[in-house]
Amino acid sequence: VRMHESVLARRFYETVRTIPGVKVYGNFAVQLRAPIVSLNIADLDSSEVADELAERFEIATRPGAHCAPRLHRALGTEDQGAVRFSWSYFNTEAETEAVRILAAEAV
Repeated sequence: VRMHESVLARRFYETVRTIPGVKVYGNFAVQLRAPIVSLNIADLDSSEVADELAERFEIATRPGAHCAPRLHRALGTEDQGAVRFSWSYFNTEAETEAVRILAAEAV
C-alpha cells in the first residue's frame, strides 16, 4: 500500500513540477515522506482549481489554508491557498493526468 501511494505521489510530482505556471511546495529530495503534493496553478484560486478537478475529472482535493496560516504566510500563499493532493491505494495513474490538462489550459 505504501509503495503504491509513494509511486503515485512521485510520478505526479515529476509530471507537474515542470509545467509552466505550476508551483509545487515541499521538499521532494527526502526519501521517506507522506504521499502528499501541494501546488498552485498560476494565479488561480485554490478553491477554483479544486472545484474544476471535482466537476470535470471527479478528483477530490483539499484547497485552502489547511489550518496552517503561518505556513501559508511563509510561502506567500495566504490569499491563494494551495491545492493538496493526498494519494492513496485507491488512486490511479490516470488521475495524475487531469492536473496536467487543467494546468495547460490555465496558462
